[in-house]
Amino acid sequence: MVSIISKKIKGKEYLYLVKSVREGKKVIQKTIKYIGKKRPITKDEFECMKLSYQEDDWVLNDFVDELSYQKHEKMKIASNSHKKYIQNLDKISREKEKEKFLSIFISNSNAIEGSTLTVKDTFNYLFEDLVPGGHKKRELFMASNLLDAWRYVEVNHKMMPTKKDLCELHRLVNREIEGKDTLGEYKKVQNYIGEEYTSSYLFTEEKMEMLMDWINKAFKKINDFEVAFQSHAQFEIIHPFVDGNGRIGRLLLNWLLMYKNLSPLAIHVKKRVQYISALNNSRRGKIEAICSFCFKEYIKQYEFM
Repeated sequence: MVSIISKKIKGKEYLYLVKSVREGKKVIQKTIKYIGKKRPITKDEFECMKLSYQEDDWVLNDFVDELSYQKHEKMKIASNSHKKYIQNLDKISREKEKEKFLSIFISNSNAIEGSTLTVKDTFNYLFEDLVPGGHKKRELFMASNLLDAWRYVEVNHKMMPTKKDLCELHRLVNREIEGKDTLGEYKKVQNYIGEEYTSSYLFTEEKMEMLMDWINKAFKKINDFEVAFQSHAQFEIIHPFVDGNGRIGRLLLNWLLMYKNLSPLAIHVKKRVQYISALNNSRRGKIEAICSFCFKEYIKQYEFM
């Protein structure tokens, strides 16, 4: 049984997450985590603590390909076709294709989080130095910040991402949006995805260490696309930062694809309902859902005649 107890130390009260264990005729309370100074704890926050302690927030229990070999090959062929197409372009055309992709990726990734900048608005703002009217400063920051974060991924994607990299992505993505006290740091308060629980902030550090360890091992055991897709679902379940987790999660997904020399993926806002549904199904143990969703989007993105 898991519970929260208060201990008085030198006249001050502190909270601890504990489990009760029977040893013979006695019931012993063993500390799981130190919570902090005594304060009100909501039922939802406590449920997140139990979720993480019981590892019900961890869905990567094995190294299993959820998609068929044929689907893996289809994505690989699509990626190779795209790379060959880009290589056959002149330098200026290659740059234009890159700007086109980034306008689509940035606009849609931000739109999933509520931005109203269109692909055209985003292109004009980021690459033509034209400021679109009728938009909040936050939306403009979201666009320029995500471009800077993408450039960070481009520079570093030949190496495996680390905690330092992810925290830097968070700092870049939420610069001028989030307060300096939380920028570039794992969450120290509980967050939620609507009514969905995320990993407890008490366990964030270890859950992220587990994820990075899983990614390193998974690249040796399952298909590269699967590593990127499955780890994306787990990242979103953990939700390690106060804000910006969706955008950072999609950056991480593409970092892992590009690390394996695969073309990146832009998830479109018009598929937001299906995307969120796939993540929620993955959260409930059906990890195939996010893999199937990403497969369909990847093939659609890189269709060639």
